[in-house]
Amino acid sequence: MKLGDDYQYPIKGSGESSYKLDSGKSLTMKEVLFVPGLKKNLLSISALDAKGMWVAFIDGQVIMWPKGKKIDDAVVIGEQEGGLYKLKGHPEQALIHDTVEPNELWHRRLAHVHYRALPIAFQTKHDGVCKGCAKGKNTKKTFPSSKSKAKGILEIIHSDVCGPMSSNSLSGYAYYVSFIDDFSRKTWIYFMKNKDEVFSKFKEFKALIKNHTEKKIKTIRSDNGGEFTSNEFKELCKEAGIKRELSTPYNPQQNGVAERKNRISSYLKGRTKIRI
Repeated sequence: MKLGDDYQYPIKGSGESSYKLDSGKSLTMKEVLFVPGLKKNLLSISALDAKGMWVAFIDGQVIMWPKGKKIDDAVVIGEQEGGLYKLKGHPEQALIHDTVEPNELWHRRLAHVHYRALPIAFQTKHDGVCKGCAKGKNTKKTFPSSKSKAKGILEIIHSDVCGPMSSNSLSGYAYYVSFIDDFSRKTWIYFMKNKDEVFSKFKEFKALIKNHTEKKIKTIRSDNGGEFTSNEFKELCKEAGIKRELSTPYNPQQNGVAERKNRISSYLKGRTKIRI
């Protein structure tokens, strides 16, 4: 169903509805559409015209009467309020039935079994594709392997945050941040109680590396998490001349080195009790 804002609102069903007018008369409307996305009930003038009704707007009132009959048979169905015409009355009852075909309904009830596997009574012609099945079976294409490889230590540092864990450590730690050297694959892990500690842990790691290797970090690669995109993190990297590489949102494969390290660490955590 398309409205004036060009947005498509899905129709979930159709049926009959009774409307009690302020005049005491009742309107029985057929083929009423059930559209959950609408916040207000709407009465289509073109639909009334198609159903054989005349509609007129006179002196701030909306009147309706059957085609071929005199206007004396007209009833007032609405009045003007704030520049809009509103129905005067209240709904009495509505009987809405689902418009889903039987084969589609049983396809859903039976855990999206193939249409040919449905009971014979419901094996009717099926057109189109089940959206749920399409989304569930949809996969991303394999990401190409990265051909870039650091030629020395600290040229590229991969980093990611893992957590929160299902249960905190004995000291209350729920997260850890990892820093992985691309060249040597040496890994440094810092445990944290909150994600906002990433910046302080990176400063600690940066100072440690500089003291032990007398070399500087050239590039740090991470996802777009707020702990890596804060202003203080940006300023530190800018002052130190560290290049920042951020992966595309919802594509953790681009930060695969750190993601795989987290997966291995999480697996080991499940097999051993860490006392920190």
